[in-house]
Amino acid sequence: MNRPWPPVDYGHTGIDAAFTRGDVYAVSPDPVRVGKRPLRIAIASAGGVAQAKWIPAIRRLQTMGEPVAVAAVADPRGDVAAKAAMLAGAEAYADAATMLDAARPDLLLVLTADAAHVPVAEVAIDRGIPCLIEKPLAPDFGAAAALVRRAKDKGVLLAAVANKRFSPPYALAKALVAEGRLKTEPTVFTGKFTLGYPYVDLLAGGTVHLLDLMLWFMGPVARVHARGIMRDGGIESAVAAIGFASGAIGTIMTSAAGLSFKPWERVEIFGRNAFLVVEDQWQTTLYDDETGPAKSWAPVLPNTLMFDEAFGGYSGLLDNVLDAVRGLAPLGAPAVDGANAVGLIEAIRRSIAEDREVDVASEGLVA
Repeated sequence: MNRPWPPVDYGHTGIDAAFTRGDVYAVSPDPVRVGKRPLRIAIASAGGVAQAKWIPAIRRLQTMGEPVAVAAVADPRGDVAAKAAMLAGAEAYADAATMLDAARPDLLLVLTADAAHVPVAEVAIDRGIPCLIEKPLAPDFGAAAALVRRAKDKGVLLAAVANKRFSPPYALAKALVAEGRLKTEPTVFTGKFTLGYPYVDLLAGGTVHLLDLMLWFMGPVARVHARGIMRDGGIESAVAAIGFASGAIGTIMTSAAGLSFKPWERVEIFGRNAFLVVEDQWQTTLYDDETGPAKSWAPVLPNTLMFDEAFGGYSGLLDNVLDAVRGLAPLGAPAVDGANAVGLIEAIRRSIAEDREVDVASEGLVA
């Protein structure tokens, strides 16, 4: 099979763009990108995620010629807001509402603590300002679904952070499925996610990424039966058997008893006599011939040109949302998908607590 690995987007235009020594940093003007309508972004909350992920992702797009600027940053911690504003070349504010009224941005990045996602997004929606909301979309499914309805009723674009959809290994796997390389529609999904740091909720703060990928590859979930190990009042480890609306089946294993900087994620997607593996958001392998070779793709990583904002999918997701705001592309991660991931988390918790299978649709956990 001659299908190339889709290159990590170092900023060069097009999948077959030449990697010339004259523009290794991708600073040559791209007339298509430069010609787009300029947009202004505001950021609600300026902590580690804003400074280490999203501001670098915006800077990366700017380097590529994207006509986008950070207009303002809001954070009640004055020193944090000032530092992030300096990094972004923006104005600093103490609260989101004041910032939105003063700056009137084209898009708000909602990067607050989880409990504040909904109230901050509501402030923006009521002002007609599109939002991109960090995961999880809301602390519970009812709030998530209500937020989606609110945005729809007011005609405001609402996107969920699902950056792994834009990470090259997963994007390649999705393209291979769409090309029919599994020889049938996906029939089985298996996923593993582990972490070791204690300050993130296992399901809402980490596994939500894996659950979003599962929904993206497999479609809606119909039934969930989960078991868990509890520690210190929370779920330390869980396994779940999944029944999809399509008739496909799957399993999820997730644990906070692992290590944070060792291999922590694996996805397998089966068709019929063919299956795909994405290993640790790094390598994609297709097994589609009993006696023939596996077909495996791993990126070449020139150490001076490797960007987490690109390989992690942040720049790709933001690029898509900006074009959706402009009316040039459909959302690649609409908020309804974020709401359904929250519903699946709630179903897993309910199944563990009540030791039973949960019918996701009949129990009102799907948007």
